[in-house]
Amino acid sequence: QKELRPRLCHMKKGPNGYGFNLHSDKTRPGQYVRAVDPDSPAEAAGLSPQDRIVEVNGVCMEGKQHADVVAAIKAGGDETKLLVVDVLTDEFFKKCKVVPSEAHLEGPLPEPVANGDVGKVRDSHLLYSPHWTVHMNPASAGAPAGSRASHPLQPSEGEKRNSAPASLLDLDIPLAVAKERAHQKRTSKRAPQMDWSKKNELFSNL
Repeated sequence: QKELRPRLCHMKKGPNGYGFNLHSDKTRPGQYVRAVDPDSPAEAAGLSPQDRIVEVNGVCMEGKQHADVVAAIKAGGDETKLLVVDVLTDEFFKKCKVVPSEAHLEGPLPEPVANGDVGKVRDSHLLYSPHWTVHMNPASAGAPAGSRASHPLQPSEGEKRNSAPASLLDLDIPLAVAKERAHQKRTSKRAPQMDWSKKNELFSNL
């Protein structure tokens, strides 16, 4: 199994430029290589379709717009160095919450520890959902929510066990809703800024 490392592609312009097409899509952040011309400097340098551009000539391109990345490539004159990640490597570094850099070409690779924690939280929320539904069913059948702590049919130990996830859920649900609303607000704010561009995608031949 090959290591999931970024790649540094160093290329010099040929008669038809570098020979690749840079593509950006509103549905996902980042600038991607859409196509690589056969027998081009880009192909010789190891650039592949679906690669995401991380750095141009040593400058990080995370969060940059399409035009910024194109300008950075052109600013290199007749040659450019692109640090890129393929799809699997990109996913791996995102799980690690680390931005790939030239240090990762040969140095130690990060470990996806942070994602494990995030995954547990996310999964536990999914796991809680069925408990929440089952637990709340008696309440929704007519008993007020506050009565579950003094439910006469449950032994005291059962109460303690059942009340814990319920109280966690009471906190989790509004938080999840709040996060979703915040995300929708951010998305709605961001969307109009990008509507000036060509529908959903931008292309540049380089």
